Amino acid sequence: MALGLNSGKGGGGRVFYAHYAWVIVAVIAIMQMVGTSVRMAFGVFIDPLEQSFGWSQGTITLAYAITSVVTALASPFAGWFGDRFGARKAMSLGTVLFLFGMVLTGFISQPWHLYLYFGLLLGIAQAIFLVPLIPAAMHWFRRHLGVGMGLIMAAWGLGPALAAPIIGAMIQYMDWQRAFMALGVGSALIMAVLIVLFRDRPSDKGILPYGFQDGDPLPETIKIDPQRAKEFNGYMRRTAAYWNLSSIYFLGCVGHAVILVYIVPLAVSEGLSLVTAAALLTVMSAVSIVSRIAVPVLCENIGTRSVMAVFYFLQGITVVMLFWTHDPMMFYLFAVLFGIGYGGETGGFPILNRKYYGQAPTGSPYGVQMLGAGLGMALGGWIGGPIYDMTGSYNIALMISVVASIAGMFSIIVLEPTHKLLIPDWEIEQAFGGEPPAQQSAASTSGGDD
Repeated sequence: MALGLNSGKGGGGRVFYAHYAWVIVAVIAIMQMVGTSVRMAFGVFIDPLEQSFGWSQGTITLAYAITSVVTALASPFAGWFGDRFGARKAMSLGTVLFLFGMVLTGFISQPWHLYLYFGLLLGIAQAIFLVPLIPAAMHWFRRHLGVGMGLIMAAWGLGPALAAPIIGAMIQYMDWQRAFMALGVGSALIMAVLIVLFRDRPSDKGILPYGFQDGDPLPETIKIDPQRAKEFNGYMRRTAAYWNLSSIYFLGCVGHAVILVYIVPLAVSEGLSLVTAAALLTVMSAVSIVSRIAVPVLCENIGTRSVMAVFYFLQGITVVMLFWTHDPMMFYLFAVLFGIGYGGETGGFPILNRKYYGQAPTGSPYGVQMLGAGLGMALGGWIGGPIYDMTGSYNIALMISVVASIAGMFSIIVLEPTHKLLIPDWEIEQAFGGEPPAQQSAASTSGGDD
């Protein structure tokens, strides 16, 4: 293999040094930040749509639920597409769908228009932005994956932090229809530039993965054989973690989707203005950046299951505050405390995939995990609407949020230990062409275990 300037071998044991992997991290972070922020800030649109059309909150938030369900159902396909054709082609497809979905949403006049354009088109685009890109990032890191994942996860917090006040201001001074169209065109232009910079694997640049050291098996330099990828997907599907991680993702997303969608209308009902209430999402998302960066690193070096369990607990227990929160200062205090747990809720999943499955293509299991995440976002994001329509209160929805997060914490505790791979080692079979060997230690791919 021809090695480029930043082969990764010169880095030794250093955590940071020059390598194209950091360009990939930046591209993925910005891509996901731009592509998913509109959905994460959906609560900002509830009042404007309610005032424009007189639709109930249940009718409006059904669009959010449809988007999440479509994202969930499309996630396994998106994972397969990324493994089969590469994340770069997936990004191109997602950008086209995103552009059409955003622009067309600006012309809606009936609920089914909202469900089709925002729900279906953006739902598929969301799956493509969320699923293939994380496994693609994993290809670029032999070591220090937690640092790379932490920076990418930080974008999931930074995106809504920036998007919520920007969208709120655009709606206030431009109207929501023009806001959708402007966001769609502007975001698509940014995505096009990112696609030009992106590469699926280090071998596409003639370099080795970040953190590669002498003695490591050489990564493959040719396209993955679909038959071998299918074989290893079969190994992964036979592990309990393959399915349990999906259910844990589901519970965590139910827990925070209730808050992400309904914190704005809840705060407005308590007398806060739309712009002030939208700023709660900004605070929540901004605070979450710290834990999004920290959790993957902590998982890699301390213990994945224990760290994830702590942050699931924090996400759930802080919601109890909302039962007696009525003034702006208490809302902002909640946003800070909830943001810590919310930010750390997702960061351990890529690390668990690496610990359980090593260097095997992980688009398929991550797609199934995002299936659970999407269904959780759908349930949590929709259920508060009809509950409010029937009871005039969000209290039952808040209780559901608490229970889901705490249940996710207990599910994490009973996951398999992470000290060894759950499937045969992909790289050893690739390097030596033999039969799949016995289960290998996961220590070579990540640090601490639990």
